[in-house]
Amino acid sequence: MRLCKLVPNQCLRPYVSRYWVWENESVLPKIFSGTGTELMFHYGESLTGTNQSGKVFTLPKCYIMSPRFQYYQLYPGNQLGFISIRFRAGAFRHFCKNPVTEFVDSFVDIEELWGSKGLEFKQQVMVAENLQQRIAVIEKFLMCFLIQYYKSEQSLDTAIQTLLYDYKSVRLQDLCRNLFLSQRQLERKFKEAVGVTPKAFQKISRFEAVVKHLLLCRSKNYLDEALGQGYYDQSHFLKDFKNYIGEYPTSFLQEENFMSHFYNEKLPNGARIDYG
Repeated sequence: MRLCKLVPNQCLRPYVSRYWVWENESVLPKIFSGTGTELMFHYGESLTGTNQSGKVFTLPKCYIMSPRFQYYQLYPGNQLGFISIRFRAGAFRHFCKNPVTEFVDSFVDIEELWGSKGLEFKQQVMVAENLQQRIAVIEKFLMCFLIQYYKSEQSLDTAIQTLLYDYKSVRLQDLCRNLFLSQRQLERKFKEAVGVTPKAFQKISRFEAVVKHLLLCRSKNYLDEALGQGYYDQSHFLKDFKNYIGEYPTSFLQEENFMSHFYNEKLPNGARIDYG
């Protein structure tokens, strides 16, 4: 397997967390609920997958995905190779006119999203000869989209960051009052930006924080971590775990999932990390 992680240029860094590449792997980790949005380019074979109800689907070569409530299992072909652009929570709204609700729990071909520009974007990434060329193409198009679609909404950015990091303590009523927004206004803006209500986003943020910590630390001690992140009791956490991942912690928190998952450590500015 080859895994490479890079941070974007300085202009894109407030909106894009990282680029990452995955190649030559026979098994892919399960995809489950998160707070961000991914833009994927498969320069290897197209993938097939199943959703949590067992429905089989074939992915487009290039697509947007924002998993919020469902989990997915993808199955690589003989030649796996893709590059992903991982957007920060709520940031993808600055790169298109569509509300993110249109992408939740689906895989949307970028031609549907950006039309002829999406087709051009796809073609240029696919013919790029190496990683450096792909990154250059990606950043050229993302900068063009950012200039065209950028939305200045400081109150919404504050709400997203607050619920993403202060999910244990913040109350929605207090957040609305501090931002001078009604609860209905916040819910409408929030759903357009991240695809779910503030309450659902707060819940997903907490769950994602717990699971990310457990996988990165290779820990099976899920109860202490769950309680420390604001879960009331074990049954509360187990219910969320089963809903979001499809199995219970005792079966999921095993060596194969510690070795292979889609979570990443925080990268320092300008970092590039290669695993070959």
